[in-house]
Amino acid sequence: MVLLTHTAERHPAGAALLRAAAGAALGVPAEQVRVGREPSGRPVLGGAARGLHASVSHVPGLSAVALGSRGPVGVDVERLRAVPAAALARRWFGAREAGWLAGRSETEQPVQFLRMWTQKEAIGKVLGTGLSDGGLLRPVRLGAPAGTALCPVPGTPRFYIALPPAPEGFVLAVASGPEAAGSRLEVLMLPPPAARPDPGAACP
Repeated sequence: MVLLTHTAERHPAGAALLRAAAGAALGVPAEQVRVGREPSGRPVLGGAARGLHASVSHVPGLSAVALGSRGPVGVDVERLRAVPAAALARRWFGAREAGWLAGRSETEQPVQFLRMWTQKEAIGKVLGTGLSDGGLLRPVRLGAPAGTALCPVPGTPRFYIALPPAPEGFVLAVASGPEAAGSRLEVLMLPPPAARPDPGAACP
C-alpha cells in the first residue's frame, strides 16, 4: 500500500506521517502506532502496527509512505523538473542504462532519468543502505509504464518494482523483495497530518 499526502514543508514530521498512514491502513487510531528508527534511519513500526514494514519519502509538495506486510519496502518520490539527464546518467549510471537513456528524445530524458533515480533510491531503502555500496549502479526497470503491479527487475530476482501513478508533476517508485512478487499496490491519498500546536512564547 502507498499513501500520499500533499505537504508544504520540505521535511514534514515523519513520525506523525507514518503514524497517520499506518493507522489509516490498519483502521486504528494513529496514536496506537509507535515509530522508531534503525541505525540506518529506516523506520520501524510498533504498537498496533508491529510487523508492518514502512518507508517514507518527502519532496516539497508531496510525501509518500509505503507499507507492506511481506518484507521490507522502499519508496521514493521526486518532483519532475529539468535536469541534464544524459550527462548525469553517463556520470552515475552503468553504461547500459546511460546508453538507453541517450536514445530517448530530449523531452523524454528528464522523466525517464527521474524514474530510474527513484527506483534506485527505493531499492536502497529496501536494503537499508540507501545509495551507498554502488547503489546508483543497481539495475532497474527501463521504460516501464506507470502501474501498481510489483514486477521483477530484469536480470535480478532480488527486487520487484512498481511505478504507481503519482499526482501531476511528480514521479513515484516503490520497491520490495521477492516475497512481494505478484502483488499490486493500493494507492490512497491522505489529508496532511495535523500540525503540532504552537506553544507560543515562553513566560517572561
